[in-house]
Amino acid sequence: MKIGILAGSFNPVHIGHLLIANHFAECGLYDKIWFLITPQNPLKNKNDLMSKELRLKLLKKSIQNCNKFEICTIEWDMPSPFYTVNTLLKLRMDYPQNSFELIIGSDNFAFFHSWKDHRTILENFKIFIYPRSDYGVVYFTHPNIFFCKNVPKIGISSTFVRESLANGKDISLYIPKLIHKNVINNKFVAIG
Repeated sequence: MKIGILAGSFNPVHIGHLLIANHFAECGLYDKIWFLITPQNPLKNKNDLMSKELRLKLLKKSIQNCNKFEICTIEWDMPSPFYTVNTLLKLRMDYPQNSFELIIGSDNFAFFHSWKDHRTILENFKIFIYPRSDYGVVYFTHPNIFFCKNVPKIGISSTFVRESLANGKDISLYIPKLIHKNVINNKFVAIG
């Protein structure tokens, strides 16, 4: 199978994540989209994270009716720090029957040069970059980089959702309806 990897902390999952995943699931590129939920992004503050168990619960509930979506927790059994290059190589080793491609936003791509062994990722995996609001894309040529222009631009981030919640704002349109009460009831969501 051809798998699109949408990696993140999902802290919490929001409709932007689901819209992007749905776009790639429906465009015919992939058999499945795997939400790769990381315990800790090495470039982010651990204190800003909900527990990985809660993030997993919210993600499971959010995608329960989508047969093209699956959750991957492979990093949970890997040593920290969790680097994308190690995860992609492990996925390739553990699931040799599948091919994996990375789906990232232009916000992440802006810092791609700082990722551990980013050249190894470039040489071994296709990367599809979707536009994010407020992040321009630096175009360069590489046979494994694909800039997706017809993907909806999403201006929602998990940080925005957490900050809105902390400020008492209505977040009901930013997160899946299935998890709204769960997110509201977890007031310990950190701001980051």
